[in-house]
Amino acid sequence: MNNNELIEQIKNPQTPLRNKIPLILDLAEQRNWEIYPLILAALNSAEYAKVRGTLIYALANYPAKPLFEKAIGWLIDGNFEMAHEAAGILDKFEKIEGVRAEKAYTALTAALNNPANEIWRIELLEEVLRMFE
Repeated sequence: MNNNELIEQIKNPQTPLRNKIPLILDLAEQRNWEIYPLILAALNSAEYAKVRGTLIYALANYPAKPLFEKAIGWLIDGNFEMAHEAAGILDKFEKIEGVRAEKAYTALTAALNNPANEIWRIELLEEVLRMFE
């Protein structure tokens, strides 16, 4: 199948999720830009709720800069896999500065002070906050 056929398979509601995920990962590894907006849309879809971390993993094949704010959000609010994959995206930045960085730092600091955080999230937030130093 060519890439267009693979994308149509992913878009097809009759295609089982277990068949869509390998197609998404294959296309993302090729850095196929047609799949990129589909991955972003899938992150907000109930159908993909249990595989959001895998979708973020797929996004790591693309430039990190446009994903910065989303990655901060996934780090703060995502499950274990989502947060760790988001940290991987953020780790691609050599330097984080400017207004975007200030807003992210404020959000991460506030999240760090959330008493409901699990230990793994506290450690991950602290690790990412060190990137701002």
